[in-house]
Order: sequence, then C-alpha cells, then structure tokens
Amino acid sequence: MYLAKTENLVFEYPDGTRALDSVSLEIREGEFVGVLGNNGSGKTTLAKCLAGLLKPTSGLVLIKGRDIKRYRRGELVRIIGYISQDVNTQLLNVSVLEEILFTPRILNVGEDLIKDRLDEILSQLEIGREILEKPVLSLPRHIKLRVLLASYLLAGTKNFIVDEPTTGQDWYNSIKFVEFLRKLRENGATVILITHDVEILSKYSERVILMNSGRVVADGEAREILCDLELLRENSLLPTYTAQLAKEISIDNCVLTPEELVRILSFKSLHPNY
Repeated sequence: MYLAKTENLVFEYPDGTRALDSVSLEIREGEFVGVLGNNGSGKTTLAKCLAGLLKPTSGLVLIKGRDIKRYRRGELVRIIGYISQDVNTQLLNVSVLEEILFTPRILNVGEDLIKDRLDEILSQLEIGREILEKPVLSLPRHIKLRVLLASYLLAGTKNFIVDEPTTGQDWYNSIKFVEFLRKLRENGATVILITHDVEILSKYSERVILMNSGRVVADGEAREILCDLELLRENSLLPTYTAQLAKEISIDNCVLTPEELVRILSFKSLHPNY
C-alpha cells in the first residue's frame, strides 16, 4: 500500500518558474526514502505538495488513495508531518513546552492523553525538562528540530517529511536526529528525507529519488543510485567521501561507507591474490 502518490504533478510559482514538471512517483508505507538533489532541483516543492502546503498547478497528489484536496488540514497533519528546512518559520510559541503542546491542542487531542504521553516523548527525543520553559527560538537548531518532531508525535502524527535536517549541523547532531527518524521508521512510520547529503543517505536510506530541474531523473535502491558516480556528477552531486577514496585506490567494488571500506581492505590484506 502506498502512503503518497503523484501523477503528472506540475507546480509553477507565480513568477512562472516551473518547479515540478510531470512528476509521477509512489512512496510506500514504512519506507525510509531519500529525495536527493541540489538547490533548485524541486525536492522542497515536492515535499510541500506531499504535505498539502502547496496546491498543484496540475496533476494529482494522492494520500492513502485519496485526493489530497479532499483532506481537511487537521486530518492531513495526523497522517504526514512536515518539518521545514527553515525551522524558525514553524515555531509559533514562546516556550519549548508551549510549542510542543501547540499541535496536539490545535488538533483537539485530549489533555489526559497529552499528559500521559508527554514524558514518554520527551524521553524518546532526549528533550530535558529543564529546557521546557526556555524560549524556543533561543535554542540550537538540533533542539528545535526535536521540539517540532515532539509536537507532531504528541498529536499522533504517523509519518514524516523532513527537509534538510542536517543543514548547519555538525555530524554528531545530524546523525543523532536521523537516528530518531530511523527508530520511528522501525516502529512503522514512513520517513521522507529531503536532502543533498549523500553521506546521510548512504547510511540510512533504502531508496533514493534523485531530482534535477523539477524532474525525477532516477528512482531506485539507494546503493544503486549512490554508487553511480557518473549519474551523481551529471546532477552536480559528489559521491560519498568513501566512494571517492575507493576509486582513488583502485577498488572496483561499490563502497559507500567507511565500515565497508575497512571490510574490503581487511579482506584484501588476508587474500592479496583474490
């Protein structure tokens, strides 16, 4: 069963820029999908169309088999939560606690249920109670991302589209946040990760949708696409550092992560004539 499907999706901005050009794809339930592309490729516009934040110029967006136009906003948020690259535009309250409670209260989640689940979600996302009264805009980006995710989880949102969560973050906090997403996926969520970060996708994504100039230019298993160095370069993307290193030292295998490279080098050292 698919969560989201587009059919010949076109989106044009008021200035005439065509950001999406006849995009047709399916996102299956329970997938961890990376939407990869450089700035201007259309990936953020696609994400906003899937989340119901932009209305297609033409074509269809279907969520669970139903035209997205037929959903009320509250219904859609329970199915798909969208976290913007510019997190500050989504933070509408003063304190961390007010922000976390905002979405569930807007969706009329019962106060008893909120009370029952709040501590569990704070613990799950490693949000300390000592910051709950702090101004949310004063906090670092990686905490703001967790706050938005906590608000969706408390509202009962089941699936997530996250736009460039690693931008402006160090590797530790990038991995930490994507690990939260991975665990949600293990519990049945669909995760759509919008990014230009091939390192993150090589570690987490099972499927990659590669976009350029508003079109899908490749869609398949992450390894198949991320190991196609020519395809990446044609679309102004660099392969992972490990893939570049493997090529430099004449390893023909598809190598995406440091762990894979270590295994191959260890094997070659034990079997030099293999």
